[in-house]
Amino acid sequence: MKWPRPFGAMGRLATQLVAVLVVSSLIAWIGISSIFVVLSPESLLFLSPTATRHVVSLFNALHGLEAVPAADRPRLLFAFQRPDFSANLTDAAPSLPSNQLETEKEFRSWFLSQLPPGVDLLGVFFEGRDGTVVARLSDGQLVVFRVVRDIPHFLSLPIVLVIAFMVLSIVLLSLWAVLRLAAPLSRFAAAVDRFGADGDDESVLREEGPEEIRRAARAFNRMQQRILRLIEDRTRMLMAISHDLRTPLTRLRLRLEDVSDPKHRQRMQDDIALMDGSIASAIAYVREGGTREAPEMADLPSLLETVCSHFEDAGHPISYEGPRHLTVQCLPLALERGISNLVDNAVKYGTSVTVRLDASQADRVSIDVEDDGPGIPDAEKARVVEPFYRADEARHRVGGFGLGLAITATVARHHGGTLTLQDRAPRGLLARLTIPSPLPQ
Repeated sequence: MKWPRPFGAMGRLATQLVAVLVVSSLIAWIGISSIFVVLSPESLLFLSPTATRHVVSLFNALHGLEAVPAADRPRLLFAFQRPDFSANLTDAAPSLPSNQLETEKEFRSWFLSQLPPGVDLLGVFFEGRDGTVVARLSDGQLVVFRVVRDIPHFLSLPIVLVIAFMVLSIVLLSLWAVLRLAAPLSRFAAAVDRFGADGDDESVLREEGPEEIRRAARAFNRMQQRILRLIEDRTRMLMAISHDLRTPLTRLRLRLEDVSDPKHRQRMQDDIALMDGSIASAIAYVREGGTREAPEMADLPSLLETVCSHFEDAGHPISYEGPRHLTVQCLPLALERGISNLVDNAVKYGTSVTVRLDASQADRVSIDVEDDGPGIPDAEKARVVEPFYRADEARHRVGGFGLGLAITATVARHHGGTLTLQDRAPRGLLARLTIPSPLPQ
């Protein structure tokens, strides 16, 4: 289920676990409290510690009065005198208020059951905070209790202790849930995203957490090992093929010296150069797929001017436009190969090439390679960056395996950037390689 944006935090496992713990704890607390009150009416006294103390004193006084002789009763009651609780013996019925306190039937039954045998409760009366409780002993003597009650508070000490215990339990259970479930899942997701993206392909995910998460981590580690073995086997096979092909190519170059016809010799040399370049591009693509080059600070204009100089030495018209110095954190060798591929494509199809560096944006830098060639149809722009794909125009005019743009796209991905192809006015192609912005100088 995809949560709306205002409730996006509920999409996280840790938040859902905490919510479940809070709701279930509240429901359990309300349910247990309700059952406790129904089955034990005396629990209502917990809402007021003062009322609890008054009731205990009243029961103790009545039990004591029943147990001692009548002459010792005044001395016994003196021990129960407090500012908020007092008791007096009387033979005549006192004047009582008309507002007798109404109590629940369950609580009244429990209260009467706690009285000594033969003692009757005549009434409980209150005017504001002052209350009067009248009881008749088994010998007919009346006892009048004067009490001062407090105002019951919902958050009394027992309730506060229960809430504090519940909050502490929720916090501890939430920490356990996050450490036991959410944290291993987060590490698992990070390992999946990191695999094959930052060169740390040999890291092993720790098998921790519940059994299901440990099984998923174990399966991921096995899958990672299988993929790495496949990549290693592919690389080893390609290296072996390139070695086996370059050996006969070297012999063919030597035998070309025996070909007397210059025209045929040149054609054969071109074919050999095409095969050699195709092999080199395939090996470069495999290497870029798993580059282990460490990022470092490099002067980007110097790197671009070096690439331009190589092609100028080969006789291609090319120019550089942009700042003279700009330090960025990058993979210099990989970035040089990627730009070289873009420039190589540009000089194959165009007669004039411009390499432009744009650092005007705050969060990125762009490297544009422009040519005045025929360009690429919009329908094929997304496909030409795929490995081994070549447009119809390229199949007729140039050779190769169609890996140049694929290698550059891989380089851009290693930098966290993008490679886009755009039409250039009035004609030609603009290949833009965008990488994160440079660090402050």
